[in-house]
Amino acid sequence: MTRMQALLFLLAWCTWAADLPTSVCDVMRYGAKADGTTNDAPAIQKAIDACAASGGMVYFPAGNYLSGTIMLKSNVTLHLSQGATLWGSKRPEDFKPLHLIYARDAENITLEGHGTINGNGEAYWDTNTNGFFRAKGRRPSPLVELVNCRRVQIRDLAFRNAPGWTIHPLGCDGVWIRGISIVNNARGPNTDGIDPDSSRNVLISDLYCEAGDDCIVIKTTGRLGGKVQPSENITVTNSVLTTTCNTFKLGTESLGDFRNIAFTNSTMFRIPGAFRSPSSGIAIEMVDGSTLDGLVVSNVTMRDVRTPIFIRLGNRGRGMKVPVPGILRNVSISNVVATGAELANSITGLPGHPVENVTLANINITMRGGGREVRGLDLPENPEKYPESTMFGELPAYGLYVRHAAGLALKDVQVRWDQEDVRPAMIFDEGRDLDLDGFRSGKAAGEQPVVWFNQVTEALVRGCRAPAGAQRFLRVSGAGTGNVRLWGNDLTGAAQPLDRAPEVPAAAVTQ
Repeated sequence: MTRMQALLFLLAWCTWAADLPTSVCDVMRYGAKADGTTNDAPAIQKAIDACAASGGMVYFPAGNYLSGTIMLKSNVTLHLSQGATLWGSKRPEDFKPLHLIYARDAENITLEGHGTINGNGEAYWDTNTNGFFRAKGRRPSPLVELVNCRRVQIRDLAFRNAPGWTIHPLGCDGVWIRGISIVNNARGPNTDGIDPDSSRNVLISDLYCEAGDDCIVIKTTGRLGGKVQPSENITVTNSVLTTTCNTFKLGTESLGDFRNIAFTNSTMFRIPGAFRSPSSGIAIEMVDGSTLDGLVVSNVTMRDVRTPIFIRLGNRGRGMKVPVPGILRNVSISNVVATGAELANSITGLPGHPVENVTLANINITMRGGGREVRGLDLPENPEKYPESTMFGELPAYGLYVRHAAGLALKDVQVRWDQEDVRPAMIFDEGRDLDLDGFRSGKAAGEQPVVWFNQVTEALVRGCRAPAGAQRFLRVSGAGTGNVRLWGNDLTGAAQPLDRAPEVPAAAVTQ
């Protein structure tokens, strides 16, 4: 070994050694039984308290540790070795507060290892139901609650059977969750995976999650009181997600702002045997007066997700004396492939409060189709209704329905159906500044247009192609429609490329 190699080795060893805890506290030495029946919480807490004095690792050898609430403290690592399982007690009175692992105002805390944390969720539900189970009484939820903590790491663990939410960073700064798996009962009530809430600088990567509620949902709930802090600087990547609700969601609780968020390189699917499909793949739900500004979603595949993309600006107004709609803007969704979808994608704002500056690029969606009835555009606004993809019922378009949007850009979007569907592929109702570039639909059936603009101004349609056999490609309606331009399209596949309603001035559309 040369002198340089020796120096490099010494530097690497010193760096590694600096990361080691100063002490290791084996929970067995503090009285833990690991027999699966004794409540080991007092022994575990003694080990944590001992390690907290100088910083160190609380070590769980292989075994079954039954426990009520344990309080994690600053500069402590909880390490569950392979073969070690931390079981949540089946007795709610063992939890004070109602969480298995709880930390508040702590820093430099870590949960790690190749062991398992099992919440014993079935003990807290009424399972005598055909749909979702019902919670019975008090339950430890979230299973892991981290409040106002800084520099948090959760890695390599297996989480199982949470009675409610699994991991909830609330008001935290600097959270890194990597390489964990979460498997909750698909019928379990509110069994979310990870719920970053009013937290910042969060990285979630290499996650596998099965949930009975939302897999990953970013929130601003207002649970800390006072001015609600934003959720910001959050990245979720390299994840495999399945649920009976939403796979990746922002909101519904949206009392504070959302900024600078990315969701990338992930897959979503319906697990075989699940009693229903995931509700939405990407759900963006701003309904409590906050602002969402800056979201990127890219490189996502979905299979058998009911609604791939659901974007809603509503006015539920939780926490507001007088509900006022917030702002939903600057969203980019690209490189998405979805198959087996059942309910049309939708982007909906409210009158006078449009969804702003949304880009959909390189989107390829195959719907199951089968729609035999044509619905008009008189859908209720439902400003106060809980946001979910079914909130308007069956939509008048089979692929994409848009209402109250401004600055919408669609580039290379494709929608098609597996079973013949007589509805339009896409509808844009009451919008401005629309750019439709390179749109394709697989087939057309019935008398309806492929694309329908109603009350749309400042729209450019270019590079689009009408499917063979279409009766109409574009319908424009509404007296307020204006400055719609068609350029560089191939509409020869349609018997009637343009259908202009009588109330639309001839000068409103140019080809």
